[in-house]
Amino acid sequence: MDSPLPRPDHMLGNPYAPRLVAAGETFDVVEVDDVLGACVLERLRRQGVVVGPVLHDRRYRRMGFFVPVSPKGATWRDRRGPRHHGKGAWITFPPLVSDGRDFLVWRVPPRDCGAPTPLRLVREAITTASAALNASPDRRPGGR
Repeated sequence: MDSPLPRPDHMLGNPYAPRLVAAGETFDVVEVDDVLGACVLERLRRQGVVVGPVLHDRRYRRMGFFVPVSPKGATWRDRRGPRHHGKGAWITFPPLVSDGRDFLVWRVPPRDCGAPTPLRLVREAITTASAALNASPDRRPGGR
């Protein structure tokens, strides 16, 4: 009797399905709240940095910046600040095909950028963007 559950080989062929990918092998992800993430992305671009892939989880209001694998394999979690997802963490990639209404989307798709953004640059941008947001009464990117 056939199982009512989809077989994994069928799910891999579904371009509308999200993908679960292991971090710590070819990339790590630094995750921040989406308001801070938008500021970080804006600052990196203003500095002329070629930004690597960036995920945006619109449901949970988080953004993830892809960075090179940490040589220490470090993973940290802070409920109030950045989270570094490395070896042992799993990252959900958006579907290959999307109508743009999904909760999980690429802010910077991998095909548009190539290599991950250097961790040092992401950390510096987080620090400066966080300070700017904390000093701003509006606390939104672009002063909108």
